Amino acid sequence: MSEEALVGWVKSIALDNGYIVVKRRTKKSKTTGSVIKVWLMCDRGGEHNRIAILRRSGIKKNSCPFQLIGLYNENLEGHPYVRGFTQEEEDMVENLTERHMDPRNILSSIKKHNPANVSISRDVYNLQQKIKNKKKFGDTPMQVLENVLHSQRYVYYTRDDIETNVMEDIFFYHPKSYCWWRAFPHILMMDAVYFHLFKLLA
Repeated sequence: MSEEALVGWVKSIALDNGYIVVKRRTKKSKTTGSVIKVWLMCDRGGEHNRIAILRRSGIKKNSCPFQLIGLYNENLEGHPYVRGFTQEEEDMVENLTERHMDPRNILSSIKKHNPANVSISRDVYNLQQKIKNKKKFGDTPMQVLENVLHSQRYVYYTRDDIETNVMEDIFFYHPKSYCWWRAFPHILMMDAVYFHLFKLLA
């Protein structure tokens, strides 16, 4: 997150491998004055030392060509590798998708939970498709729906056509709704949204 942290990390890695890396020069922002670019090089890089300098420093230059450039605040959104989701974030996408939240709002929720996340809305959409494909056990929408109800432990009943043996009707309710109905059997409320959903899938 800073020039010092970057240079320190590079130097430690180089030292572990038997090399010494030094800072060559830096470039500062004209607006903020902070370092936005740093050049690193091998301590033996550059021109050969004169005899007097060699005696004084003990370091012999051999024109080593190694050079490393560090850039601050690089836009990482263009790199798919760093746009991946953690398992916790994937679970969040799946949970919010089941609540019918759109990819843009799902992404906003993820970034609030993890400000370091650099994913884009397209990544959320792709993950949603991946999750849906995993849940698609059957070939028809009705079969897909039945498998989802079964996996989520919904209480449901189906009715098939006697002649074709094709499922035509399905009635289902959430396990919690079943518990509430058992506790208050004199009250029964049905949401018409489920009928529209059924017609859409059918």
